[in-house]
Amino acid sequence: MPRQLPRNEYTVGWVCALPVEFAAAQEMLDEEHADLQHEPGDNDENMYALGSIGGHNVAIGCLPAGYIGTNSAAAVAMQMRATFKRIRFSLMVGIGGGVPSTEADVRLGDVVVSQPDKTFNGVVQYDSGKTTPSGFGRTGALNAPPRTLLGAVAKVRANELRSRSKVSEHIAKLDRIPKFQRSKAGPDVLFEAAYDHERGQTCDGCLESRQESRPPRDSEEEVVVHYGTIASGNQVMKSAAQRDKVSEDLGGVLCFEMEAAGLMNSFPCLVVRGICDYADSHKNKRWQPYAAGVAAAYAREVLSVIPPADVAKTRTAEDAMQTASRRAIYSIPFLKNRSFVGRKAELDMLKQKLMVDRTCRKMSIVGLGGTGKTQVALQFAYAVKKAWPEFSIFWMPAVSMESFEQACGDIVTALHIRQTADDDVKELVKRHLSTARAGKWLLVVDNADDRDVVIGSRQTKGVVDYLPQSEEGVVLFTTRVRELAVSLTRGDVLKLGPMDRPDAVHFLEASLANDVVRNEATTNELLDELAYLPLAIVQAAAYLNINEMSVARYLQLLRSTEQSLVDLMSREFRDETRYEGSANAVATTWVVSFSQIRTRDAVAAELLLFLSCIEWKAIPRSILPAAKSEVRMDEAINTLCGYSFLTKRGEEDWYDMHRLVHLATRVWVMQQNNAREVTQKGIRHIAGIFPSDDYANQAVWRAYLPHTLRILEERRGSDIAELSKLCLLVGRCLQVDGRIREAVKWLEESCQQREALDKNDSDRLLSQHELARAYEANGQVKEAVKLLEGVVAIEAEVKEAVKLLEGVVAIEAEVLAEDYPDRLMSQQELAGAYQVDGQIRKAVGLLKHVVVIRATVLAEDHPHRLMSQHNLAGAYLDNGQVKEALELLEGVVAIRTEVLAEDHPDRLASQHELARAYRANGQIKEAVKLLERVAAIEAEVLAEDHPNRLASQQVLAQAYQADGRTKEAVKLLEGIVAIRAKVLAEDHPSRLASQHALAIVYQANGQIKEAVKLLEGVVAIEAEVLAEDHPSRLASQHALAMAREASK
Repeated sequence: MPRQLPRNEYTVGWVCALPVEFAAAQEMLDEEHADLQHEPGDNDENMYALGSIGGHNVAIGCLPAGYIGTNSAAAVAMQMRATFKRIRFSLMVGIGGGVPSTEADVRLGDVVVSQPDKTFNGVVQYDSGKTTPSGFGRTGALNAPPRTLLGAVAKVRANELRSRSKVSEHIAKLDRIPKFQRSKAGPDVLFEAAYDHERGQTCDGCLESRQESRPPRDSEEEVVVHYGTIASGNQVMKSAAQRDKVSEDLGGVLCFEMEAAGLMNSFPCLVVRGICDYADSHKNKRWQPYAAGVAAAYAREVLSVIPPADVAKTRTAEDAMQTASRRAIYSIPFLKNRSFVGRKAELDMLKQKLMVDRTCRKMSIVGLGGTGKTQVALQFAYAVKKAWPEFSIFWMPAVSMESFEQACGDIVTALHIRQTADDDVKELVKRHLSTARAGKWLLVVDNADDRDVVIGSRQTKGVVDYLPQSEEGVVLFTTRVRELAVSLTRGDVLKLGPMDRPDAVHFLEASLANDVVRNEATTNELLDELAYLPLAIVQAAAYLNINEMSVARYLQLLRSTEQSLVDLMSREFRDETRYEGSANAVATTWVVSFSQIRTRDAVAAELLLFLSCIEWKAIPRSILPAAKSEVRMDEAINTLCGYSFLTKRGEEDWYDMHRLVHLATRVWVMQQNNAREVTQKGIRHIAGIFPSDDYANQAVWRAYLPHTLRILEERRGSDIAELSKLCLLVGRCLQVDGRIREAVKWLEESCQQREALDKNDSDRLLSQHELARAYEANGQVKEAVKLLEGVVAIEAEVKEAVKLLEGVVAIEAEVLAEDYPDRLMSQQELAGAYQVDGQIRKAVGLLKHVVVIRATVLAEDHPHRLMSQHNLAGAYLDNGQVKEALELLEGVVAIRTEVLAEDHPDRLASQHELARAYRANGQIKEAVKLLERVAAIEAEVLAEDHPNRLASQQVLAQAYQADGRTKEAVKLLEGIVAIRAKVLAEDHPSRLASQHALAIVYQANGQIKEAVKLLEGVVAIEAEVLAEDHPSRLASQHALAMAREASK
């Protein structure tokens, strides 16, 4: 069984790029060890083969399959260095593409070893640099191999000269594996540099006449080793012409490969390459196993000449890199935030793109103020300091040009850059960091929110004009403005949103003092209220800690009043990870951005003011005040979205606002002392766009209602005309939606606002007319009661409606023509009030008059003509004139079926009434069929407690009873009674009527006791609210008497 050694006993690292190299390396081990045991907190993703060579314990790591190149090699080496903390140095061993030349007769199967010369330190990254007018210039330098390994190379070379090298013996260890044998590699063929590969996987189709002629070597089996410069890059070299050009530019290299440059500055390393092709288009994988084998054999030979005791005396790789890192300069204004949690995915993305893959040199973090952009950038900076210690780090706030210049002055001092009194420190920093001698650096440009500061103007330069340009540097911006982020870094933008729940919980717990009382439930509730915004969480924790308050009590304060919320969210607190003098409170942190918007985009600022008056979520674009053009409107909305103040819902024209941003806009408006003016302006705007209660507008008014009700609740002395108009429109739409109680409230407000107008003013009469309609239906959303027939209002409010309508009708009779629409509408509503009040004959007479007049002036399918016919039919039914009702209703239903949609309320209402007429006429089957259809449609389009839906269900239940389907009637009516008990008052006529109906069905079903109990309650209530001769009261008393008789 293999031995298992602790991690700290491994002193040598060995890195491979390909599985074939990994296999060859393992064959070189004197002894193989057991795999690593997993340790808590182990984040190493590498796979290792462990063993010993010449007394050295060696950890062999391989790049993940499919991931090659300098960046992947750097990532593997970094994790290896962190796992095996006692490793002194490493070997990068594998295959490469040879560069044959007159100076070096490099052939397939040879070995190339990195060795410093007067130009390079053994490895050069040939694709690292920048293009200038004079050509391509390389930047940066790679470290030389450690002295211990270079000393070993010298000894190996001496052994070669003395014919004491054991490389051939080491290669023989691979003979047991046929694939690694020299004979399997095939012939060594070099084609002319100008001749490209023809086609296919092999060179069988390539012309022999284009092969280079070279003298044969003394022995094919002898391994020839070359020492010098290895060219490393992120792309495979597959062009002989390009190979030779790059080699000539670099002064002559021995081979090309793709990993070494990623290790030289992050892991003390010697590179050993076996030549498997000639870095041209004639690639040959047949040579790869043998080439990997000879490279591994040479690496083994290097380790075999190093005494283990000498290795133990050298510094660890970690110490060596830390020593090297002391040359780096760190200018970071904040200490590392020990309370930072989460954001793993965001930090991983920054590391991958900027540091590992190096797919971009600039990135932006964009997000709402308070989401923690600066904290993520700070955490990233410290992560770079630890994992890439060769990087200098400079932090430059871009709040103003003054703060940026001050940071530049600090950097000049830290870097000991010479300056005179006339020097611009911004230009000094730019020039220095743009040079190769500055080395590698990370520049964080924080708070890049003001376009004039960041981009500049025609007259003045911006921050971007002073940023250095270097292949060795990376820049990270933080900004609240998406437009700026895209301008600065194009598509390389990291959008930062609220924290997720687990991280937010962890963050809050880490920020709270131990004695703060909380539990899981209250913690989650608090985070919901704070919308998972990091700044809000820190602010809440600071308040809780200072005041020794429980989370539950803090929640109570947050939810008590808006003023309490404003007070809590406006309290400043000390935070050492934020700039001195900056706004730390949630409610004030965005005020600077609001002011920037007001300066730069007047239309966006107007939208922001309007948004402060309405709800913060589900905002339809159509409710927003329009700009002069759609283009200008798009720009204004994009400005608000760019600051993350608005978020668009997918592809729809709907938007949401962060709840705490909405709060901040209200604080901002109050600070400007123009809240009353803003509210008035908002009411005027909505009054001008709010739709009528026509069914076709239902989707629009339902979208507008939450926002309109919000602004109406806050009406701060708005103009009478605009306010009363809006209250009227809202009341009408609420009534159609079955929200009768709310409708009454706003219609009463409309009437109150118009009391100062003349008695015969059309607007005043219109408000009174609509209020009378609402009185008739009032109470249908408070608590549920059973419906007997139709919609019945509370008795006291019916009297008010009758009185009001009689006054309206009397005035209109004096000033309006007989066929004037408003006069006819008032007469129709008065008839409805008579009907509810039990004055059926008066109602029939008035409605017949309205029907006759409208028949002479309106088309057959006009909605008003059909409505008056519908209402007259209902009155006929209540008056016992069933035949007349049937005749009218069949005509109305026929017309509405042709012109209205299946789910239109008017069509459903007329079908409902026709079914009532069928039942009254004994046509029970027809009534049931029609009512089932109506009930099914209303179940799809109306809420469970909508008055119309309950009314249809009640009539259907009564039809079931008449059809002998008593059990179905009982079930349906019990459901209706249960719902109305929740939403209608105890004395509401509809609730009483439905209880009456259920009692009748109970009696028919033999449930006499239940019927008596229910009717006794109905009779008792009606005795208090109805006149002695009221038909409903008399009917209930009669039903109770019959039930008691049946119980004897």
